[in-house]
Amino acid sequence: MSLAELDVRVKLVAFLAIMVAVLLISHPLGSALLLVAVMLAVTLGGAPLRGWWRMMQPLVVVFVFIVPFAAFTTRQFGNPELSRSLLDIGVLQATPGGLLVGVNFVLRITLMVLVTHAFIVSTTVDDLLAALSALHAPYWLAILVTTALGLIPILVRKKDQIAQAQAARGTQIRKGPVGRIVGFIPLMVPLLTGTILLAEGLAVAMTNRGYGATNAMTPMRELRCRASDWLVLAASIGMLGLVVWLRYGLGHGVL
Repeated sequence: MSLAELDVRVKLVAFLAIMVAVLLISHPLGSALLLVAVMLAVTLGGAPLRGWWRMMQPLVVVFVFIVPFAAFTTRQFGNPELSRSLLDIGVLQATPGGLLVGVNFVLRITLMVLVTHAFIVSTTVDDLLAALSALHAPYWLAILVTTALGLIPILVRKKDQIAQAQAARGTQIRKGPVGRIVGFIPLMVPLLTGTILLAEGLAVAMTNRGYGATNAMTPMRELRCRASDWLVLAASIGMLGLVVWLRYGLGHGVL
């Protein structure tokens, strides 16, 4: 069964369960095992990983700084072997435990981005509205969340269009991570202007359609859980329970 066919409430529970599990695991081995399991589940669920890799590319530069920074700044561990000196550079001292902490940070961020990407690409705005309606959430909160998520791909396409237009006018495309950051600055003014105009048009359209006339939402379809939904729900809760037991019951997954 694909992720797009799962009940949105089940996907929300699975999303939250994985996020909590990510925060509970502080050892890179546990985070790596969880990453492999989630990646396998996402692949079997039919969610494309190409978009996830595009989201990860800007973070590579951050990862390069996170690992050595954690290695040289984190020193206090319960295990003395993790606190010993691994590399000395002047007054700075890298420890094996700090290196593991940095690697775990990278794995955590990778997992969070992967889970967020899988949830976004497999969930429609109508599904989110139906879920928020079932949870009796305020209608303004439902509109706010779904509109923000719906604007993400629109703004990405608009950014690409602006970049192509500037390139057609002879703008030089800078190379390297620093050049990309500097080259993104000229895109901000037309992107912000276009976003404001888009928000004003959306506000006018919502007003013309009677937004705010009632305090309740009418869902377009009724949500129903099938056998596969219950199976995924049980697997998500079981996974979180296993992580909690390993973390607090056996003391595993901790540096």
